[in-house]
Amino acid sequence: MPTFTDTELQKKFCEGFTFFPFKSLEQHDTLIYKCYTGKDDLKKLLEWHNKEHDSSHYIIKIANKLRNTDIPAATRLMEVLRQAPGKDLSGATGKYHSLLTSFHNDTLQPLAAKLSDKFHSSGIENIEQMQDAVRRFMQSAEVLQTSLNGRAGKKHGLLSDREFLSKAANAMELFRALQKRNLTLLDAWKNRQMIHNSYRAMN
Repeated sequence: MPTFTDTELQKKFCEGFTFFPFKSLEQHDTLIYKCYTGKDDLKKLLEWHNKEHDSSHYIIKIANKLRNTDIPAATRLMEVLRQAPGKDLSGATGKYHSLLTSFHNDTLQPLAAKLSDKFHSSGIENIEQMQDAVRRFMQSAEVLQTSLNGRAGKKHGLLSDREFLSKAANAMELFRALQKRNLTLLDAWKNRQMIHNSYRAMN
């Protein structure tokens, strides 16, 4: 089942609201909301609002994704890269393997452990540092992946080499997609944290 960020859900809800408007809701630009009056019981609503804006669900979602999906995917990709046939391909994939090992040990594992700590809290700066770490890996990995994809596209060479490069390229692309998703989740978390901070400032 696909998962969506709050921004993505809001966009989809706005699209549906155009065709099936709820009488109790109002729309202003991209925001859909309900107007409350003094007769409404706002205590439960405010409790829910504070819980929703404490960003804890993003922490849990990202921590679970890293622990259950990203770290195992990184381990599988490293195993694929270690199977490179011949010294030439071993040298070509060695740089990516070193980059991935560093990202796995220095970013993914510590980040998953930190986010799994129930006493952990992150501010905007911490979230941006996480984003920067993921972006740096993706930028470096893209250069190496492009070079390996170029080798895979060549028709000459041993069949075993071409098969390995195709398998490695698929695994790299899958891992890249996971990191793009991490950036989306981190960005949504940062936006939610900014909203939370603005509410605290007003109160």
